[in-house]
Amino acid sequence: MRYDGPDPSDPFAHPRPGNPPSGRHRRGGPVRRRALPRPGFAASVLAAGTTAAVLTVLLGLYAALPSPPPAPRAARPPAPQAPPPSRPVPPPASPQVGAGARDGAAHDGLAPQTGAALAAPVSARARSSRYVQDVIALANAERDRAGCGPLRAEARLAKAAQRHADDMAARDYYAHDDPEGRDGGDRISATGYSWSAWGENIHKGPKTPQRAMDDWMDSPAHRANILNCSFHDIGVGVTLTADGPWWVQDFGTQG
Repeated sequence: MRYDGPDPSDPFAHPRPGNPPSGRHRRGGPVRRRALPRPGFAASVLAAGTTAAVLTVLLGLYAALPSPPPAPRAARPPAPQAPPPSRPVPPPASPQVGAGARDGAAHDGLAPQTGAALAAPVSARARSSRYVQDVIALANAERDRAGCGPLRAEARLAKAAQRHADDMAARDYYAHDDPEGRDGGDRISATGYSWSAWGENIHKGPKTPQRAMDDWMDSPAHRANILNCSFHDIGVGVTLTADGPWWVQDFGTQG
């Protein structure tokens, strides 16, 4: 019980026994609140319809709004394109040769194919021709150092020199006179060259023109022919064989 009267600590304020206290008093217990009236069925239906209408409008508005455009993507650099594959170039075919002409030849008569064409071998005739020109050039270089005029390549002297080189190689002798006793003057005259003086150098074995010339210049008699300023013409013969080469120089002055 809650007391709302005078202060109980005041002795003069206490009521006398048997008399009710003056003032008001309340009895304890829960305070009752006034209940709100519940809405009727019609009001509930109206409220639900209103809510649905509002949601429908909002959803329709959301659906009607245009979606924002997508953010532009950063431009990606184009991927490097690999170059088109090159077409393989077939290697040149090897020259065709007959069966048995070269070791390893195929049975059908064609040489095995390789990645490079075979170099054509230099013929003995072409090489000897080049050696002839080299010997003439070397002889004129020596004459120039000695103060002599250059020798002129003469076809008839060249024929006489080549015939003697071939004859020595064919009959296997090494001398100025052939087995029949003919010397250089006889051979030169046989070609139609009319001489007033002639000379001849022969050699066997050197593999290069330079070596043959070095050997001749080391020999006093051969050197004298090369540096004889009275000679005007020269003919050279070279024969390339397994037991050679054979070398001949014929010098001449027309009379």
